[in-house]
Amino acid sequence: MLKQDVLLILGAGGHGKSVAEAALLSGQWSSIVFADDSWPQRTEFAGFPIVANLEMIVQIVPNISAAIPAVGNNHVRQVWFQKLKELAIPIATVIHPSAMISPTAELGEGSCILAGCVIGVDVRIEQGVIVNLSSAIDHDSEIGMFAHLSVGVKITGNKMVAPFTFLSAGSILAH
Repeated sequence: MLKQDVLLILGAGGHGKSVAEAALLSGQWSSIVFADDSWPQRTEFAGFPIVANLEMIVQIVPNISAAIPAVGNNHVRQVWFQKLKELAIPIATVIHPSAMISPTAELGEGSCILAGCVIGVDVRIEQGVIVNLSSAIDHDSEIGMFAHLSVGVKITGNKMVAPFTFLSAGSILAH
């Protein structure tokens, strides 16, 4: 494996699978591997290899170029994010190629923007945020660190979502 080509995804679950697909389709990485605590009993997930558990990540650092924590639980995602920082592993931001993102939007490291999302002008998304399928965030809004916008969340302009907030599927933040 070439170091500059490999993305490590922490968490071989449903969200991890979505992140892997978005990363692969983005064309930014030619190889994707997982770290999950089901290893070594499980060595494959969704067609990708599971190469370590979370404690063994330190041993695979030379073989990866970036990593992203991919778990829906906001607090667990922050712990994994911090572990990557402590190991000096670059943290990836993954954007599905069908997402539409304003060039004036700011995306924090470790964020994941999935298929069909729209991120408007001057939106600020802090680190470790999940913006799930078909969510939309309008102008001048701010999404706090490690928040999770589930499928189809709609946020109108000038709104603030606090850090670690979970907005369930179909939520609308308009007032």
